[in-house]
Amino acid sequence: MKYCSIAFLLLILLSCEKWVLEKENFIKVEILSVEVLSLDSMRITGQIQGLTNGQIQDHGIVWSAQDTLPDILFNEGAVSLGAKNQEENLSFSDTLALAINTSYTLRAYATLDGVTFFYSEPIAYQTGAGSVITLEHVYESGLEVEFKGRLSGTDKGIVALQHGFCWSTEHIQPTLADNFEDLGYRRNDETFSHTLSGLQNETPYYFRAYAVRSINFKQDTSYGEVLVFDENLIFWTSRANFDGAGRHSAVGFSIGQKGYVGTGFGESSEFLKDFWEYDQLTDNWTQKADFEGGKRYSAVGFSIGTKGYIGTGIDEKLKPLKDFWEYDPQTDIWIKKADFEGGERYSAVGFSIGTKGYIGTGRALDIDSPHKKDFWEFNPLSDSWTEKPDFEGVKRGLAIGFSINEKGYIVTGVNNSSQPQNDFWEYDP
Repeated sequence: MKYCSIAFLLLILLSCEKWVLEKENFIKVEILSVEVLSLDSMRITGQIQGLTNGQIQDHGIVWSAQDTLPDILFNEGAVSLGAKNQEENLSFSDTLALAINTSYTLRAYATLDGVTFFYSEPIAYQTGAGSVITLEHVYESGLEVEFKGRLSGTDKGIVALQHGFCWSTEHIQPTLADNFEDLGYRRNDETFSHTLSGLQNETPYYFRAYAVRSINFKQDTSYGEVLVFDENLIFWTSRANFDGAGRHSAVGFSIGQKGYVGTGFGESSEFLKDFWEYDQLTDNWTQKADFEGGKRYSAVGFSIGTKGYIGTGIDEKLKPLKDFWEYDPQTDIWIKKADFEGGERYSAVGFSIGTKGYIGTGRALDIDSPHKKDFWEFNPLSDSWTEKPDFEGVKRGLAIGFSINEKGYIVTGVNNSSQPQNDFWEYDP
């Protein structure tokens, strides 16, 4: 009985000594933080706790893209950071290079004896697949707005098989099932854009960039952040003021990308003959050669092809005119052409259709019938005038004339009784 008690006491003491030894050699491994560095790289920072004696023979990180937990024997990647002793800083950090657009399970590890491994709690990490970025919209005026976007991840070989913008006026999360513009293939991160036309006023447009990309041999459709364009449309935009003196009853026409204004009645009750060119791209006015026909107002102006024309009007002696002039913007020279065969007049209308010019209506110094309704065609190739059927509205002056495609139009004006008109007529040459 005595020997049994001694044996039992020794067993207890030995058990207690073993428990104390295990406690002294128990360590804990933790992952403290994960810092994203790029689409395919990250920095892991961790710490080893509980080392009271001895040495950490090895520590590091293991990872796997499989469903099973990675360990030192079974993993898809491992990094060894070597030994540490208790006098050293037991924190550790390392940068991992991984595959893009992949889900990983990662664990840190440490071993005391080369056989027994201690692992941290596993963490899940998804590497990047690049992003689609909706940058902004740019609106100046009119019925158009420009969308801008960008792709990231192209430097890692992520290719956009299709990219562009999608938009909707109804859905706040537009997709390719709504309206979209495909800008095609892209493999760089330069800004891309699309101009949307035909906007409706007071209508919100929800839009975002999108890309259909090839990632790890799979196609993936991604969208950027949704932005909204809901500004009131600006139909009129203030441009650079006309650099000539203020005036009325001038003439104007356009040639190519330039506009032209000249003649008229000035602020100091003076008749004018200066002539100016407007550049839409630079928003600047440039004075050109004065109109060679002399000072006048209420003349007619229009363009045919690359040439401009001014004729008729009333001069400083209040005499109606019938002269007709051609302007060449390439040489900045005026050339006199055949006089208008309809006779002296002012406040007429003029426009061009195709390769021909037209002048009609207006006012002359005719006591019995001061207003006109005759209508004439000018051929610049033959420098000649041909009378056409009279304007079928009442005689008038101060009317407005313009052309759309292959038709001409005359509207408003004042008749012989000084009554304003609102009838509207179309001419088919």
